[in-house]
Amino acid sequence: MAAAGSGAPALIFRHLAVYPGSIDWVWRAVGPEAHRGWPRQMIWDLLDRTPPVAIAPISPALLAETGVDAQARETIGHMLGSYNSMNPVNLVLIGGARTMLDPAFKAGDQFNVPAEVPDPPPPPTVASLPADIQTLFRDLCRTIPDTGAETTPTMYRHFAFWPDFMRAVGGRLLAQMAALHQATLDFGKAAEPLARAMGARAADPGLMPDVPDMALLLKTLDGFLYVIPPMIVVGKAIDDALPVNE
Repeated sequence: MAAAGSGAPALIFRHLAVYPGSIDWVWRAVGPEAHRGWPRQMIWDLLDRTPPVAIAPISPALLAETGVDAQARETIGHMLGSYNSMNPVNLVLIGGARTMLDPAFKAGDQFNVPAEVPDPPPPPTVASLPADIQTLFRDLCRTIPDTGAETTPTMYRHFAFWPDFMRAVGGRLLAQMAALHQATLDFGKAAEPLARAMGARAADPGLMPDVPDMALLLKTLDGFLYVIPPMIVVGKAIDDALPVNE
Protein backbone atom coordinates (compact mmCIF):
# COMPACT_ATOMS: atom_id res chain seq x y z
CA MET A 1 0.00 0.00 0.00
CA ALA A 2 2.81 2.40 0.89
CA ALA A 3 4.72 1.64 -2.33
CA ALA A 4 1.64 2.27 -4.45
CA GLY A 5 0.40 5.33 -2.58
CA SER A 6 -2.88 3.62 -1.77
CA GLY A 7 -5.13 3.81 1.26
CA ALA A 8 -6.42 0.26 0.82
CA PRO A 9 -4.95 -3.11 -0.21
CA ALA A 10 -5.45 -3.85 -3.89
CA LEU A 11 -7.56 -6.80 -5.01
CA ILE A 12 -4.53 -8.62 -6.46
CA PHE A 13 -2.76 -8.65 -3.10
CA ARG A 14 -5.87 -9.78 -1.27
CA HIS A 15 -6.07 -12.67 -3.73
CA LEU A 16 -2.40 -13.56 -3.34
CA ALA A 17 -2.69 -13.50 0.45
CA VAL A 18 -5.09 -16.46 0.27
CA TYR A 19 -2.48 -18.74 -1.32
CA PRO A 20 0.27 -19.78 1.12
CA GLY A 21 3.62 -18.21 0.34
CA SER A 22 2.50 -16.22 -2.69
CA ILE A 23 2.32 -12.70 -1.36
CA ASP A 24 5.51 -13.22 0.67
CA TRP A 25 7.37 -14.27 -2.47
CA VAL A 26 6.03 -11.36 -4.54
CA TRP A 27 7.22 -8.84 -1.98
CA ARG A 28 10.62 -10.50 -1.59
CA ALA A 29 10.92 -10.35 -5.36
CA VAL A 30 9.88 -6.75 -6.02
CA GLY A 31 9.92 -5.06 -2.61
CA PRO A 32 13.56 -3.89 -2.66
CA GLU A 33 13.12 -2.08 -5.99
CA ALA A 34 9.67 -0.78 -5.00
CA HIS A 35 11.23 0.82 -1.92
CA ARG A 36 13.67 2.69 -4.16
CA GLY A 37 10.73 4.59 -5.62
CA TRP A 38 11.74 4.57 -9.28
CA PRO A 39 8.96 2.21 -10.48
CA ARG A 40 6.30 4.42 -8.89
CA GLN A 41 7.67 7.65 -10.32
CA MET A 42 8.31 6.28 -13.80
CA ILE A 43 4.87 4.71 -14.21
CA TRP A 44 3.16 7.82 -12.85
CA ASP A 45 5.17 9.95 -15.29
CA LEU A 46 4.07 7.62 -18.11
CA LEU A 47 0.45 7.95 -17.03
CA ASP A 48 0.76 11.75 -16.92
CA ARG A 49 1.97 11.70 -20.53
CA THR A 50 -0.92 9.48 -21.61
CA PRO A 51 -3.98 11.43 -22.80
CA PRO A 52 -7.26 10.20 -21.31
CA VAL A 53 -9.92 8.53 -23.43
CA ALA A 54 -12.70 11.08 -23.79
CA ILE A 55 -16.05 9.93 -22.43
CA ALA A 56 -19.17 12.07 -22.19
CA PRO A 57 -18.72 14.70 -19.46
CA ILE A 58 -20.22 14.06 -16.05
CA SER A 59 -21.73 17.44 -15.26
CA PRO A 60 -22.60 18.88 -11.84
CA ALA A 61 -26.24 18.55 -12.84
CA LEU A 62 -25.80 14.86 -13.60
CA LEU A 63 -24.08 14.32 -10.26
CA ALA A 64 -27.06 15.90 -8.52
CA GLU A 65 -29.50 13.79 -10.54
CA THR A 66 -27.64 10.60 -9.62
CA GLY A 67 -27.56 11.30 -5.89
CA VAL A 68 -23.95 12.47 -5.66
CA ASP A 69 -23.82 15.45 -3.30
CA ALA A 70 -20.71 17.43 -2.37
CA GLN A 71 -19.61 14.93 0.27
CA ALA A 72 -20.12 12.00 -2.08
CA ARG A 73 -18.25 13.83 -4.83
CA GLU A 74 -15.33 14.26 -2.46
CA THR A 75 -15.45 10.57 -1.56
CA ILE A 76 -15.49 9.57 -5.24
CA GLY A 77 -12.51 11.85 -5.82
CA HIS A 78 -10.60 10.12 -3.03
CA MET A 79 -11.52 6.72 -4.48
CA LEU A 80 -10.27 7.70 -7.93
CA GLY A 81 -7.13 9.19 -6.46
CA SER A 82 -6.36 5.93 -4.70
CA TYR A 83 -7.11 3.72 -7.70
CA ASN A 84 -5.28 5.97 -10.15
CA SER A 85 -2.23 5.91 -7.89
CA MET A 86 -2.07 2.23 -7.07
CA ASN A 87 -3.17 0.52 -10.30
CA PRO A 88 -0.22 1.72 -12.43
CA VAL A 89 2.27 0.85 -9.68
CA ASN A 90 0.72 -2.58 -9.15
CA LEU A 91 0.94 -3.23 -12.90
CA VAL A 92 4.72 -2.75 -12.73
CA LEU A 93 5.10 -4.77 -9.53
CA ILE A 94 3.04 -7.72 -10.76
CA GLY A 95 4.52 -7.56 -14.26
CA GLY A 96 8.00 -7.54 -12.76
CA ALA A 97 7.27 -10.55 -10.57
CA ARG A 98 5.83 -12.40 -13.56
CA THR A 99 8.86 -11.75 -15.77
CA MET A 100 11.11 -13.08 -13.01
CA LEU A 101 9.31 -16.42 -13.30
CA ASP A 102 9.65 -16.41 -17.08
CA PRO A 103 12.08 -13.88 -18.63
CA ALA A 104 10.49 -14.46 -22.04
CA PHE A 105 7.04 -13.50 -20.74
CA LYS A 106 5.63 -10.28 -22.22
CA ALA A 107 2.85 -8.79 -20.14
CA GLY A 108 1.61 -6.72 -23.07
CA ASP A 109 0.65 -9.91 -24.89
CA GLN A 110 -1.90 -10.61 -22.20
CA PHE A 111 -4.17 -7.84 -23.45
CA ASN A 112 -4.85 -9.44 -26.84
CA VAL A 113 -7.99 -11.21 -25.68
CA PRO A 114 -10.47 -12.90 -28.01
CA ALA A 115 -13.25 -10.71 -29.37
CA GLU A 116 -15.89 -12.98 -27.86
CA VAL A 117 -15.41 -13.82 -24.20
CA PRO A 118 -18.20 -15.50 -22.21
CA ASP A 119 -19.82 -13.25 -19.65
CA PRO A 120 -18.55 -13.96 -16.14
CA PRO A 121 -21.24 -14.94 -13.67
CA PRO A 122 -22.59 -12.18 -11.44
CA PRO A 123 -20.13 -11.97 -8.57
CA PRO A 124 -21.65 -12.91 -5.22
CA THR A 125 -20.31 -9.74 -3.65
CA VAL A 126 -22.70 -7.66 -5.76
CA ALA A 127 -25.66 -10.03 -5.69
CA SER A 128 -27.66 -7.59 -3.61
CA LEU A 129 -27.41 -4.87 -6.28
CA PRO A 130 -30.19 -4.24 -8.83
CA ALA A 131 -30.18 -6.65 -11.74
CA ASP A 132 -29.31 -3.96 -14.27
CA ILE A 133 -26.22 -2.99 -12.28
CA GLN A 134 -25.07 -6.60 -12.26
CA THR A 135 -25.60 -6.74 -16.03
CA LEU A 136 -23.66 -3.52 -16.42
CA PHE A 137 -20.76 -5.02 -14.47
CA ARG A 138 -20.73 -8.05 -16.78
CA ASP A 139 -20.75 -5.84 -19.85
CA LEU A 140 -17.91 -3.69 -18.55
CA CYS A 141 -15.88 -6.79 -17.62
CA ARG A 142 -16.46 -8.62 -20.90
CA THR A 143 -12.75 -8.81 -21.78
CA ILE A 144 -11.69 -10.08 -18.36
CA PRO A 145 -11.15 -13.86 -18.59
CA ASP A 146 -11.98 -16.40 -15.93
CA THR A 147 -9.18 -16.36 -13.38
CA GLY A 148 -10.87 -18.86 -11.09
CA ALA A 149 -11.73 -16.17 -8.57
CA GLU A 150 -13.72 -12.97 -8.11
CA THR A 151 -12.21 -10.21 -10.25
CA THR A 152 -14.95 -7.64 -10.72
CA PRO A 153 -12.94 -4.42 -10.28
CA THR A 154 -13.37 -2.96 -6.84
CA MET A 155 -13.77 0.51 -8.36
CA TYR A 156 -17.07 -0.52 -9.93
CA ARG A 157 -18.30 -2.00 -6.68
CA HIS A 158 -17.44 1.19 -4.87
CA PHE A 159 -19.27 3.32 -7.42
CA ALA A 160 -22.32 1.12 -6.95
CA PHE A 161 -22.82 2.81 -3.58
CA TRP A 162 -24.56 5.33 -5.87
CA PRO A 163 -26.40 3.06 -8.35
CA ASP A 164 -27.62 5.87 -10.62
CA PHE A 165 -24.10 7.28 -10.77
CA MET A 166 -22.74 3.84 -11.69
CA ARG A 167 -25.35 3.56 -14.44
CA ALA A 168 -24.34 6.95 -15.84
CA VAL A 169 -20.63 6.15 -15.69
CA GLY A 170 -21.13 2.65 -17.11
CA GLY A 171 -23.11 3.94 -20.07
CA ARG A 172 -20.38 6.42 -20.89
CA LEU A 173 -17.71 3.74 -20.69
CA LEU A 174 -19.66 1.26 -22.83
CA ALA A 175 -20.04 3.91 -25.53
CA GLN A 176 -16.24 4.18 -25.72
CA MET A 177 -15.26 0.54 -25.22
CA ALA A 178 -13.32 0.31 -28.49
CA ALA A 179 -11.25 3.40 -27.64
CA LEU A 180 -10.74 2.25 -24.05
CA HIS A 181 -9.57 -1.16 -25.25
CA GLN A 182 -7.09 0.38 -27.70
CA ALA A 183 -5.80 2.70 -24.98
CA THR A 184 -5.37 -0.35 -22.75
CA LEU A 185 -3.28 -2.07 -25.41
CA ASP A 186 -1.18 1.04 -25.91
CA PHE A 187 -0.58 1.66 -22.21
CA GLY A 188 0.23 -1.99 -21.56
CA LYS A 189 2.87 -1.98 -24.27
CA ALA A 190 4.29 1.33 -23.03
CA ALA A 191 4.54 -0.04 -19.47
CA GLU A 192 6.13 -3.33 -20.54
CA PRO A 193 9.74 -2.05 -20.38
CA LEU A 194 9.20 -0.89 -16.79
CA ALA A 195 7.87 -4.29 -15.75
CA ARG A 196 10.82 -6.01 -17.41
CA ALA A 197 13.25 -3.59 -15.75
CA MET A 198 11.63 -4.36 -12.41
CA GLY A 199 12.18 -8.08 -12.94
CA ALA A 200 15.76 -7.61 -14.17
CA ARG A 201 16.79 -5.31 -11.32
CA ALA A 202 15.27 -7.37 -8.52
CA ALA A 203 17.69 -8.17 -5.71
CA ASP A 204 17.62 -11.91 -6.43
CA PRO A 205 16.46 -12.62 -10.01
CA GLY A 206 16.80 -16.35 -9.40
CA LEU A 207 14.45 -16.30 -6.43
CA MET A 208 11.67 -18.81 -6.99
CA PRO A 209 8.46 -18.94 -4.99
CA ASP A 210 8.04 -21.72 -2.46
CA VAL A 211 4.32 -22.20 -2.98
CA PRO A 212 2.25 -25.39 -3.01
CA ASP A 213 0.57 -24.61 -6.34
CA MET A 214 2.70 -22.78 -8.90
CA ALA A 215 0.01 -23.11 -11.58
CA LEU A 216 -2.46 -21.28 -9.35
CA LEU A 217 0.05 -18.50 -8.67
CA LEU A 218 0.70 -18.05 -12.39
CA LYS A 219 -3.03 -18.03 -13.15
CA THR A 220 -3.60 -15.34 -10.54
CA LEU A 221 -0.73 -13.16 -11.76
CA ASP A 222 -1.75 -13.57 -15.40
CA GLY A 223 -5.39 -12.87 -14.61
CA PHE A 224 -4.64 -9.59 -12.93
CA LEU A 225 -2.36 -8.57 -15.78
CA TYR A 226 -5.66 -8.54 -17.71
CA VAL A 227 -7.62 -6.77 -14.96
CA ILE A 228 -5.30 -3.94 -13.92
CA PRO A 229 -4.50 -2.17 -17.26
CA PRO A 230 -8.13 -1.51 -18.30
CA MET A 231 -8.83 0.01 -14.91
CA ILE A 232 -5.86 2.37 -15.29
CA VAL A 233 -7.40 3.66 -18.53
CA VAL A 234 -10.94 3.69 -17.13
CA GLY A 235 -9.90 5.49 -13.94
CA LYS A 236 -8.16 8.23 -15.88
CA ALA A 237 -11.12 8.63 -18.26
CA ILE A 238 -13.62 8.96 -15.41
CA ASP A 239 -11.44 11.40 -13.49
CA ASP A 240 -11.08 13.59 -16.57
CA ALA A 241 -14.85 13.53 -17.22
CA LEU A 242 -15.81 14.64 -13.72
CA PRO A 243 -16.21 18.32 -12.91
CA VAL A 244 -13.50 19.86 -10.76
CA ASN A 245 -14.35 19.35 -7.11
CA GLU A 246 -14.08 22.82 -5.59
